[in-house]
Amino acid sequence: MDFNINNFAESFIYGIKYFPNTLRLVFIPLSVGLVLGTVAALIRVYKVPVLCKILAFVITVYQGVPIIVALMIYNLIFMMKYNDLAAFLHLKGTIADVDQIWIGIFALSLTAICSVSEAIRGALLSIDKGQDEAGYSVGLTKIQTIYRIILPQMIPIAIPMLTNHVVGLIKASSVVMAIGIIEIVAGATIPSSRTYSFFEGYVAAALIYWIFTVMIEYLAKILRKHTGRFRRNLYD
Repeated sequence: MDFNINNFAESFIYGIKYFPNTLRLVFIPLSVGLVLGTVAALIRVYKVPVLCKILAFVITVYQGVPIIVALMIYNLIFMMKYNDLAAFLHLKGTIADVDQIWIGIFALSLTAICSVSEAIRGALLSIDKGQDEAGYSVGLTKIQTIYRIILPQMIPIAIPMLTNHVVGLIKASSVVMAIGIIEIVAGATIPSSRTYSFFEGYVAAALIYWIFTVMIEYLAKILRKHTGRFRRNLYD
């Protein structure tokens, strides 16, 4: 099997063309995950009645289900219930007019919420409980203590774990091609349908993913350095 550099270059260009779809599939779920995952982690760490147990159960169940299985379930539910939802919301058009990427974003957002929640919960539990008591002793409320004392210490601890989850989310985004969404992998293999040589397409996709993850890890390293400096200044 010969490696055709022209096929590789064409596949690489096609992969880059659909790179914006992968960005949407990563950064929208990541944004949702950081907000709701942090809230979920705080609820579990501070043992909010009822919600704590519900979240623990939901996260356990969701982490035990492969993302592609969850994605297929959401896609089938969406297709079966779209007409009812469209009628209720008075939406125009058919299911063919809907951008299916939002199904992928929904599935990956739930994955991000669970992953971020566990990472932040682990970071919060690593902080000495005396920090809470110190905040209360100087007259801070629970919310003020979390915001001004706990979170600044938690962020540098959580960044390495969150970086791993972001890299995992980047890789997981490729499963959406199972429901017809064109992202890096699907895009890079488009020329292969004409050349019948898929090897170059998959190598091109792998290279794009590798470059993307290296950039994320580099940015995380810079962020970790800055948050570490902020944490040191906090105690100066």
